[in-house]
Amino acid sequence: MSDDTSTRSWDAAADDWVSHADSSDFQNLFLQPRMLKLAGDVAGRRVLDLGCGEGAYSRALARLGARVSGVDGSRRLVDVARQRAAVSGLDIPYHCRNANALEEIEDSSFDLIVASMLMMNVEDYPGAMREAHRVLTSGGSLCMSITHPCFSAPVSDWVGGKGRRPQHYAVDRYFERIAWNDRIAPSFRSPTLRRHRPLEDYMKGALDAGFVLRVFQEPAATEEDLRKSIRFEHMTRVPYFLFMRWEKPQR
Repeated sequence: MSDDTSTRSWDAAADDWVSHADSSDFQNLFLQPRMLKLAGDVAGRRVLDLGCGEGAYSRALARLGARVSGVDGSRRLVDVARQRAAVSGLDIPYHCRNANALEEIEDSSFDLIVASMLMMNVEDYPGAMREAHRVLTSGGSLCMSITHPCFSAPVSDWVGGKGRRPQHYAVDRYFERIAWNDRIAPSFRSPTLRRHRPLEDYMKGALDAGFVLRVFQEPAATEEDLRKSIRFEHMTRVPYFLFMRWEKPQR
């Protein structure tokens, strides 16, 4: 499947996403530093930025010495990523492909895949994990981050206490596998398609594809994080994101 409901919704919101990503504290100050740390030393390694968006991670990885290629289902985002790489003087090939349809990429082509905030949006998660496993070399790793499925069901949210300060987090309808339209921020002119799956689905899709789990992280905001953005305060109590490093076993 080279096109689906998720890729169409993200293509429609592409320009709004570019503006949002450039200024997002969550993206730039919380998520990206942790992903680059999880990826480790990438110098000289063949890295696929899967779901590359506007290319911020691709450029960061290339500056660290990786041999990067980028893939995204949105043609508009791929165009922006190419333009920005060229302006930065970086040689990064980009391709418009869905995560579950990487047929033109040969088996065992990459040492590392970085999939930042992608896998909770794909329509065919098991297919995306099978393709990731196929294009990784033996012993290669997939580093992925997603919204934490234990706290991202559509009816789950903070419940206010006195003075409207969040008192506790209420979770409901966790087991529903559901997709719905939602604006990432008020500035977005069109919604993107969000999806919720229980954690079991994420684990099963990776294990069935042949991966072995090596790292599992639920990052809490630190004092240093709070100095960067007060919006991270809620993440001292509930993990908004989940990071995993999966390995394709050596043969």
